[in-house]
Amino acid sequence: MTPVLRQRKRQSIQSVVNVAVHLYNTGEWDAYCDSITKLLGMADAFNELDDHLFNYTMDCVNALSRFTLQTTVTDFNTWAATHAPEHVRAAA
Repeated sequence: MTPVLRQRKRQSIQSVVNVAVHLYNTGEWDAYCDSITKLLGMADAFNELDDHLFNYTMDCVNALSRFTLQTTVTDFNTWAATHAPEHVRAAA
């Protein structure tokens, strides 16, 4: 995969993460879960094709899932500052 195409795919992942965070913040739980499902589908598409994009997508899924389970902070960016990998923080 070319670096330009990889960057475009990464931007697509970042867009889905941004939408997921927005949906969480507005209380649209079902749509938020659908966004995570979309990220899982993207990860599946990258599996065995591009390890970097697969791992990046799964890191985003894991961060969103861990954020969902925590109960002390309601803002993803605040939570991510200390709990998510740096590249995931940049996605939000």
